This record gives sequence, structure tokens and C-alpha cells, in this order.
Amino acid sequence: MEFVTEGWENGPTTKRDLEKPAKIKKDHILFIIYGIVYFNCFIVWELAAAFGSFLWRLVFRPEPKSLRGKVCLVTGAGRGLGREFCLALAGEGAVIACVDINEPNNKSTAEMAKKLGVKAVPYTVNVAIKKDVEEVVSKIEKELGPVYLLINNAALVVALPRVDEDYVKASFNVNVLGPFWLMNAVLPTMKLKNEGHIVNISSIVSKMVLPPVNIYGATKISLSYLSDCVRAELHLANKNNIFVTNVIPSSINSSKDIIRCIPMKINLVLEMEDVVRATMDAVHYNYDEIVVPSIMKYPLILVTEMMPYRTGTKLMQLLFDKWNLPSKEQEELLPWNDLIKDCCLTDNKKGL
Repeated sequence: MEFVTEGWENGPTTKRDLEKPAKIKKDHILFIIYGIVYFNCFIVWELAAAFGSFLWRLVFRPEPKSLRGKVCLVTGAGRGLGREFCLALAGEGAVIACVDINEPNNKSTAEMAKKLGVKAVPYTVNVAIKKDVEEVVSKIEKELGPVYLLINNAALVVALPRVDEDYVKASFNVNVLGPFWLMNAVLPTMKLKNEGHIVNISSIVSKMVLPPVNIYGATKISLSYLSDCVRAELHLANKNNIFVTNVIPSSINSSKDIIRCIPMKINLVLEMEDVVRATMDAVHYNYDEIVVPSIMKYPLILVTEMMPYRTGTKLMQLLFDKWNLPSKEQEELLPWNDLIKDCCLTDNKKGL
């Protein structure tokens, strides 16, 4: 094969070729037709599945499973969403193991749950340390009984204007390894009894690209994938009474600092009660995955699966105002800032 050198000053093509009008190939037309047909079939399929599921549950709606008297372990119970989960479980008569690294806050949550007439015990532990997690789960099983429901809620969430090595390590340790250690600790008993439920609180950033929370998003993508793998493993082992639910909420109004960092032109900020209500419904009816708010499910599929990357990036510019990244002084006021050093665990002797 020889290269054409005529007109090389304007590129490796000839002037004769440049004058020819571009032709739409047959393959291009077929690809466009296929894309249109696929998109319409996908929409029809999803709508039909949603409508069929609605009718099925309307006619044959199963009874929601009861959590009364069941041992429920909630991480990050000391504040925010974790505290709301504990109070919701207390309202259902569950026995609650409140797990958090902040002892005063954790004890306060347990006292609030006790006032609702249930047994709630605080356990102070750093979920990023494998040895401590194994010990606390063993202690809970001895004092309260086998864990039926595990809610992996504890997480480090903050947008940083730089890549901080300690924050990266702490984020993966708390947001990914912590849930992994906990699932490994409770699953042997669940498998033995062939019953149980695991809930992993992921995030909408696991489905879309948001540069200011790149590290947090990476941890939540990992957690979502981990949830799917554990669910598949349980099904392959015929442990069909152990369920794994992945919860994907939008931004939650659990801290003014987070909301301040990511101002939206369209209000997609959720109240904690809405996330708890949707999560508890998923537990009652054994859903595999939920998006909160549910209206975000189909736009997310469109943006992440069908829309070109650059188009999705332009869409982000329409949805979000300028990022308000915290200064060094503002970082120090964040509720989890003092946990970074405790959770980065660069020393292997600490338990990793």
C-alpha cells in the first residue's frame, strides 16, 4: 500500500478527495435505525415492566416482613442519616446495635431509641479496622443475638479542592473496606440460618460524574459493585433468604456543609426522612436496588448508558452552579474532619 502524497501540505489527502461530498454509508444508516429502535423498545419495555410490577403488587402484594425483635446493626449511628435509621427501626420494635466512632453521639442516639420502648445498645468502634469490626460483631451476637439486618451507612463525604492522601485512604477504608469487613463478619451466621438482610447506602454519584466528589464517588461505585457481587454469590449458593439492597440517594440534607458545597439549579436535595422511608420499604419487600427519588432512575439510565460522555458533561453544567469548595478553615469545621487521621490507617499494626 502506498500513501498519496499529492497535496500533502494540507494533510495526507488529495485536493481531489476533499472536493468530494461526504457520503452516508449503508452501515451508518443501519446503525442510526438500530439506535432509534433500541431506544424506543427500551422505553416501552421499562414502562411495561413498571406497569406490570405495579399491577402484580396491587393484586398479589405480599405482606411486608416484620423487624420486631430482630437485631439490626446500623453504622454511622451517631448523627444524621444513621440516627434516623435507628429511630425508624425503634418504631418497628427492632433491637438496635448502634455503631459509631463518636462515643457521645452514639450514646445519645441509643438513649433516643430507648425512649421509644426498644432495646438499643451503643458500640463505639472504627469500622475501618478489621479486627475491631470482627470483635464488635462477635460481641453484638453474644449480647443481643444474631444480626438480621445490617445497614452500612457510615461514610466520609466531603469535596476537597485538592487530592489529600490521608483523605483518600480514609475514604476507601470507611466507605468500602468498612462495609466489606462488616458483611464478612455477619454473613457466616446469616448463611447458617439462611436469613438476613444487608443494606449498603451508596450514592447518586456512583451513577454520574461529579468532579468535586471524585474520591467519594469512586468509593460508592466500589460499594455498589460489591453489593451486586455479594448478592450474586448468595444466589449461586442457594441462600435465597438473604437479601442485599443497594440504596442510591441523591444529595441528602444531613449536613449543611455538603449542601453548601454542591449548589443545584434544580432541587434534588432529599430530606433524611424520605431516604429512610424508601430504604425501609426496600427492606420490607426485599428490593435489590432503589434510587431515591425514584423519578431519577430513568434520567440516570439515559445519561450514563445512552448519552455521549461530552453531552452528559454539558448537562452537568446546566444542573449545577459553580462548585463551592471548602477552604482549609472550613474543612476543619466539618463534622468528620477529626476522623481522617484515625481512619487513614497507614500503619498496618492498626488492623488492616
